[in-house]
Amino acid sequence: MISLTSLRNQINTVVVIGMHQPIIQSILDFDYYAGKKEPSITFIVTGNNGYEKFFWGNTERLIETTKYISKATHGWFLNVLSGRRALSIGSKLMQIPSVYGGVFFAENVPEQHALTLFRDAQKYEKLCIGPSSVGLLVPGYLKLGPIGGITPEQVEPIAKNSNGEIAILCGSGGMTNELIHLVSKQKFGISFALSFGGDRFPLTTPQQAFLLAQNDPQTRAIVYYGELGGEDEYEIAALKKRGELTKPVIMHISGTVAHLFPQNPQFGHAKAKASVQRETAVSKRSALKEVGFMVTERFSDVSEYLSKL
Repeated sequence: MISLTSLRNQINTVVVIGMHQPIIQSILDFDYYAGKKEPSITFIVTGNNGYEKFFWGNTERLIETTKYISKATHGWFLNVLSGRRALSIGSKLMQIPSVYGGVFFAENVPEQHALTLFRDAQKYEKLCIGPSSVGLLVPGYLKLGPIGGITPEQVEPIAKNSNGEIAILCGSGGMTNELIHLVSKQKFGISFALSFGGDRFPLTTPQQAFLLAQNDPQTRAIVYYGELGGEDEYEIAALKKRGELTKPVIMHISGTVAHLFPQNPQFGHAKAKASVQRETAVSKRSALKEVGFMVTERFSDVSEYLSKL
């Protein structure tokens, strides 16, 4: 799996699989504001061979479209196709040695397909994110997906500040963007942001994302947004107990209202349901506090903890 240091020291190109004009334009805006000489998107795989018109600053720019994925594909991919088409295209891309990895934006990827994609990502050592992910953001270097927003006003400040020190790790797409804009206003800024998606079987697990941040020299601290359901937070706690995670971590675990319902509720994401007491937000918060993480009681506490770093 590629490191963030390597990512920052190379030219990052992107192939978009499918057509989603607002997301594609936001990537071009990011590249423009980051001071790149050329768009990172090299071509778009659609149903025809030709060109599609976008904006590069105040001028128009044509991006090539093609029907097929070439074996010479290089760099990163952004897959915006439907969930049921993620497996066939994703598996092909992962087998190409010059592909570093990519993002699966679609929701409703069948769980068996997600598990196959996960095994492929591990086998070929690709940094693949999703399904149901808003993407990966490395300010100044790479924007894969709608992460950080899609309007020029949202994109410009994060594109220009490449010296941030706070990593943002989150399953929820909306909360990822909320944290990006919250942290961007602090003195430290963002080193990178990764939305692993709210599905039950993410291709990059939360613990893998934490190790990516731990091994990134630019990252000083980590902000994590988690939810009730699943065992991920206990595995992150185990990393700290083993000494594999030493950087400061601010954690917010949502879903403490679940006990007010007569039956365990299913929240917005596939994984966000506590089947047993251990998976409740209250139990997770308690376990995380015990190992020394900075655990918030309210989401507004994130800003307070950031001010103390």
